[in-house]
Amino acid sequence: MKNTNVKELNEQYRDCPTNEQEYEIDGRKYIVVSHYVEKKDLDEVVFNDAYYQAMNELLHA
Repeated sequence: MKNTNVKELNEQYRDCPTNEQEYEIDGRKYIVVSHYVEKKDLDEVVFNDAYYQAMNELLHA
């Protein structure tokens, strides 16, 4: 698998829609930019994120 850098990713997905949200957490502002690049199964993505986070916490506790 080829490693891509930010410049290549920006070029590859420049025409894809984006969404920008601003959040404030503990007095600090964060801007989250979502790039919609392809169709994904949300259930699978959320499950995988939760699974890997839980495994990481268990293995590095």
